[in-house]
Amino acid sequence: MVEFSATLSDALAPVTLISGVGLLLVSMSARYCHATSRIRQLLAERKEESEDFHEEIDQSIDLIYKRASLLKTGILTLMISAAFSSLQVLVIVIERLFSLDLSLMKSTMLLASVIFIVISSCIYVSEVQVSVKALGLTVHHHNRPQ
Repeated sequence: MVEFSATLSDALAPVTLISGVGLLLVSMSARYCHATSRIRQLLAERKEESEDFHEEIDQSIDLIYKRASLLKTGILTLMISAAFSSLQVLVIVIERLFSLDLSLMKSTMLLASVIFIVISSCIYVSEVQVSVKALGLTVHHHNRPQ
């Protein structure tokens, strides 16, 4: 019983990372879905507008597409982080089952997992910056004289 408790205790950090990654993933997925819906909405709006405003709408579409691309990359890096955390749990269990010392492997996987979370967070910040640019274009578009 002590062995199981020790294994569970060792696996707590990577399991917690997986949970945190899941929350980030939900947020990024929701933003990705919103970006794709907004592109569809702008494409429909483009059909109704005169050609004078097509360039503005195309700029908005380009920015939102860039956001979606950033979010896709961010989601991928989060999934890689979760994979490293999951592998770390597996290594912990193998280490306990076979009485091995896999500390270096566990540390490397933890480091990789955290690095991918940091990369994903940086991508997320970039996406928010692009989102603000797209919002600026939308505000400009809706405040134009009729």
